[in-house]
Amino acid sequence: MSIKYILRPSLTLFIIAAITIGALSVVHTLTLEPIERQKQKTQEAAMKEVLPQAFDYREISIEKTGCIDAVYEGHLRNEGSGGGTLTGYVVQLSPEGYSGKIDFIVGISIPDKKITGMRVLRHSETPGLGAQAVKEDFHKRYDGKDLIPLDVVRTSPGAHEIQAITSATITTRAITNAVNEAIEWYFAAQNKDGRK
Repeated sequence: MSIKYILRPSLTLFIIAAITIGALSVVHTLTLEPIERQKQKTQEAAMKEVLPQAFDYREISIEKTGCIDAVYEGHLRNEGSGGGTLTGYVVQLSPEGYSGKIDFIVGISIPDKKITGMRVLRHSETPGLGAQAVKEDFHKRYDGKDLIPLDVVRTSPGAHEIQAITSATITTRAITNAVNEAIEWYFAAQNKDGRK
């Protein structure tokens, strides 16, 4: 067998691969910014849902521990004032679920000392099972809960319990444990600032 029969197909494959990689690189570069803008819009809309009384959300500097990725202060609109009164926090978390990370946010109201909402932003949970965590029915299970540790149950929940998604207890437990971590962070931050 002649060497040209080996080199010609190899060179052709190399050129095709180089063109394909170049095209993918261009598409990635062109779509990266619009994808990031869309993620930001989705997160801003979700923050308004989980802490609806706030007008403005500002990320604060925290020591990242556990599955807490970021914390945002929620401020009320004060007429004639530059800052606005602090009304609560939006905590962004990413615990490990059954199939990977679950990115979600939870709202905490300072005046009410309650959870004001929870929204899953991104996940890779099993369709039809853990993926049910994106549904409004599941989000509402956290609304209005007192800031005390929550437990996951499979039956009818009590005041400080969250009913597990059917056949997705691992997903429910991952989210609930992360919410408990946000509650712990809240009380640590309040004690550090001298508030109770």
